[in-house]
Amino acid sequence: MTKEPVIDLEKQLNEFKLAHYENADFESLNSKTIQLFNRFTRLKDKKKQNRVVLDLYTSYLQTIEILFINAHALSVKIDSFPSALFINSTNLRKFIEDNFSKTTKFSAWFLANPIFAIRRGDKDYKESYELYTHLLKEIASDYLANFDLLNAYKHGYRINAKHDKTTLSLVTKNGEQFKLDESDSTIVYFSKETVKDTPTVFEHSLNFKIGRVFGKCIFVCTLLNNLRATTLLYYKKQEKGNNIARFSINDMQKWGSSVGGSHFKKPIFSLKKK
Repeated sequence: MTKEPVIDLEKQLNEFKLAHYENADFESLNSKTIQLFNRFTRLKDKKKQNRVVLDLYTSYLQTIEILFINAHALSVKIDSFPSALFINSTNLRKFIEDNFSKTTKFSAWFLANPIFAIRRGDKDYKESYELYTHLLKEIASDYLANFDLLNAYKHGYRINAKHDKTTLSLVTKNGEQFKLDESDSTIVYFSKETVKDTPTVFEHSLNFKIGRVFGKCIFVCTLLNNLRATTLLYYKKQEKGNNIARFSINDMQKWGSSVGGSHFKKPIFSLKKK
C-alpha cells in the first residue's frame, strides 16, 4: 500500500506569497505615472490633455486600490493570504474606511512595518513618517469619495474629463465675491444609487489640481515598492538599496498651494423599476 504524499500547505502558501511579490511589477505603475505626466506637460492640444487627465486620475484610483488590497493581504495570517487578495469591493471600502480614513493602530502598524521597516535608519525618518501619515489619509479619502469613478470608466465609459480652470466662489447679498477654491481639471461622471428604494442616476463633478494628483500617485507607487521590498526581505530576498523607494516634497509651499478641489453630485433622474 503506497502512502499519500504529505502536502506541506504552509510551505506552498509561503511560496505563493513570495512568488506574488517577486512577480509584482509595481515599478511599472510608477513609470506609467511619470510617462503620463510628461506627456501631459508636452501637449498643447486641449482634447489630448483631457484624455491624459482622465488616464492619470483613473490610474491613480486603480493604484490606490492595489495598495490597499495588498495592505489587507499582508495583515492576515498566511492561510488567509490568497483569499485576501480577492477581497470584494464592498469589503475593501470598509477596510479602508475603518483603518485608513483616520490614523488608527492599523495604519500606524502599516507605516511602521511594511513601509518604514527598511528605512528606520534614515535621517529624515520622523519628517517622512509625518508626511506619509497625512498623505495616507488623503488618498484613502480620495478613493472612498470617488470609487464610483472607476466603475463609470470601466462600465459604459460614463465619464469625461477637461483640463480647464474652475473657481469656486462665495457671493454675498451685496455682490461681493470671495474665492474659496481653484482647480485646473474636472472629471464629470455618472453613478447609480438607490434613494428611497428608487434607483437614481447622479451626476458627479470632481475638481482637482493635476499636479497634486500626479504627486499622490507617485506616493502610492512608493508605498507599493517599499511594501514589496519589505516582504521580499522577510523571505531573505533583499532588494538592492537603489530599489528602495523614497517619497519627499522639495517645495512644501508649492505643494501646500495645491491643496483643494471639490466634489459635487446631483440627482438627474430616477430609473423606472421593472
